[in-house]
Amino acid sequence: MKLKALVLAGLLTFVLNLSAQNAAPIPPEAVPLTVPDLQVVNQFGEHLNFNSGVVKGRIAVIAGFFTNCTSMCPITQENMAKLAKLLGDRMDREVIFISLSTDAANDTPAKMKAWGEKYHVGPGWTLASGNKAEVDTLLKSLGLYVDIPQRHQSALIIGNQTIGWTRASSWSSPQRLVKAIDAAAAPAPRQESRTQAASAN
Repeated sequence: MKLKALVLAGLLTFVLNLSAQNAAPIPPEAVPLTVPDLQVVNQFGEHLNFNSGVVKGRIAVIAGFFTNCTSMCPITQENMAKLAKLLGDRMDREVIFISLSTDAANDTPAKMKAWGEKYHVGPGWTLASGNKAEVDTLLKSLGLYVDIPQRHQSALIIGNQTIGWTRASSWSSPQRLVKAIDAAAAPAPRQESRTQAASAN
């Protein structure tokens, strides 16, 4: 029975990896979100407000995760690690990765720290959990909430509360995600410039 369960788990992981590689990710799209500045706790046990203490005006790349995940999370983690490598010294200075727990009742700082060490989470990457009600409120505001942790979405939310938010697939190539981050960082065209361009035409 145990062997059968292990075989089935292996097959499931194989299928998920295959799907991730062959899926055609949905192009990034702007989404109207209002994200509250609620308190979370990170993998080091620090209690910080989400917008003012974690994001801090940087471009956030946010994903749902939970420490007991063995299927989707490693795939997302691998892709985000490749993205971090492409971003180089922009990490932490300009861009912050946030993995927000979909299982806040169980994901303690110690568990998140161990998970981060296992998957080589580096500078500029915050793992966040906290009070379940407040974390669930954050997940809902980001469009990442799920009733069951195992069903967490293969989505990334990119941006911040000032510049706005973009939803992208965590299965997008790192190169495509860099473009989404660059687009979020680019200043919007001034209204005056748009008006002048329209007059010229």
